[in-house]
Amino acid sequence: MPADLEVRHLEGYRVAMKLRALLGLAALGLIASETHAHPHVWVTGQASFQIEDTKLTRVGMRWQFDAFFSQVLGSDFDTNADGTFDDAETQAMKDQVFTSLRDFGYFTHIRTSDGEKRDAFERVENFFVGQDKGELVFEFDLVLAEPLDPLQNPVGLSLYDPTIYVDLILGGESPVEIAGGSQLGCALEYRQGDEVTSQSFFIVPQEVWLNCAGS
Repeated sequence: MPADLEVRHLEGYRVAMKLRALLGLAALGLIASETHAHPHVWVTGQASFQIEDTKLTRVGMRWQFDAFFSQVLGSDFDTNADGTFDDAETQAMKDQVFTSLRDFGYFTHIRTSDGEKRDAFERVENFFVGQDKGELVFEFDLVLAEPLDPLQNPVGLSLYDPTIYVDLILGGESPVEIAGGSQLGCALEYRQGDEVTSQSFFIVPQEVWLNCAGS
């Protein structure tokens, strides 16, 4: 196996084992052997470009998990089985599951039209766990380490796991919205991103670009 493919192979396996341990799937054996890279968790995401004054400062996220995974994770953390998540249960979910995704940029990829990747988020705020028609929902804000000026360069957003163990799409009635900055004349443009491969599997991520009047 070529060295670069071997590195990707091992990285994918490492991520899978991390998810297996942290997301409570070990007992069910949902993460297959290292030779299988197809998704094991499905997420429908919705995003919000949040603009303060004239700068993009954060990205709001809503993730809705598939029904089976929701049942597995919910049963582990809804300790009193009341169908909701109180403050203690939410904190446990954040500490034991969500925080681990920091190492992978929360599967959220930001870049600007000058070709620069902007994947650094300073922190997460407003983390919330709920349910929608029996499916687990995470809501949170990703605060950019450095605000971006969409008047200078359009800003692109995509949501994907490069190891393809988690399948994420932007979907629903309003996959992406713009909050704030009405004076900037911003609009959204949907594009097809570059192919991302993992062993014999590949994905073509969605890209959504924030284009403002001056860019």
